[in-house]
Amino acid sequence: MMLDHFRRDGFVVVRDAFAADGLARVTADIAGVFGRRTRAGGLKIEDPADHESFSIALTELFRHDLPSYLATARQTQHLVSVHQFGLSPPVMTIVAELGLAVPAISTRPVIHYMANQLKIEGGYHKSPIHQDWRSVQGSLDGITIWLPLFDVGIGDYPLEVVPGSHRCGLLPSVEDSFGHRVADGAVDERDFSPLTLRRGDAVFFSGFLVHRTGNAGGADVRIALSYRYNNCAEPSFIERNCPSPYTYRPDMRLLQTDFPTAADVAGIFPTDV
Repeated sequence: MMLDHFRRDGFVVVRDAFAADGLARVTADIAGVFGRRTRAGGLKIEDPADHESFSIALTELFRHDLPSYLATARQTQHLVSVHQFGLSPPVMTIVAELGLAVPAISTRPVIHYMANQLKIEGGYHKSPIHQDWRSVQGSLDGITIWLPLFDVGIGDYPLEVVPGSHRCGLLPSVEDSFGHRVADGAVDERDFSPLTLRRGDAVFFSGFLVHRTGNAGGADVRIALSYRYNNCAEPSFIERNCPSPYTYRPDMRLLQTDFPTAADVAGIFPTDV
C-alpha cells in the first residue's frame, strides 16, 4: 500500500511515523547548542523548550550576531543525535519498505531554519522549485525524508510538492543562489500541493519529485530535518561506479590564530596527573 502510493505520487506522508518522544533528544540537543551560543554572546536566553522559545532564541541570535547564528545552525547538522535519528529503526523500516535494499546515506543531514526574519541578504531564503536528484546524482530510486521538529501548517512555510512529477524524470535546471532550480516553464505552478505535518509525521519522497518551500509563513521559525539515501543495489548506480558529487575536504589553515595554546590544551589534559 505505502509502496504503491509512493510509486504513483512520488511521495508518501507517514503519519505518526515516530513516537512522541522520538525527537526529544534531537530537540534538546539543538536547543542546547543554540542556548549555549546565545549566552556566550551575552544574551540572557535559556535553552529553548518549545516552538515559541526556539523562534525567539534563533531570531535574537540572528539579529545580535549573524556569524554566530550561521556557525551554530551549521553545527546542529553535525549532532550525533541528528545522525542517529536518520539511522533509527523506524526510519530504516520505512526506507526498506520503499524498496531500498542496501541503503546508503548520500550526504549529511540538513536542518532547515525558515522564517522571514532569518532572511540573509544575498543568500537564498526559501527553497526554489527543484528536484533533489540534481544535487545527489545517486541511485534512481533514491529517497529524501523531510520531517518537522514542530507542527507545520499551511501558514508555516510548508513543503509543497507536485504529485506525480517524479515520472517526468530529470527536468532542465538553471543555476540559482540555492544551487540550482528547475528551469522556468518546466512546471505548472498551479500543480503544487502544500503538505501539513504534525510533529512525528514525515514525508518520504523520490529524488525526482518536484518540490519547493511554500511562501506563507509567520513569526515562528519553521524547523525541519531532511535526510537523503541511495540504494547501493540499484543497477544503474552500480554501473555508474556509485557516483557522488559531494566533496568534503578540510581547510588546513588555523581558523582562529594563536589557538590552541599549551595552556588551552592543559585545561583539558592537565600535565600534573
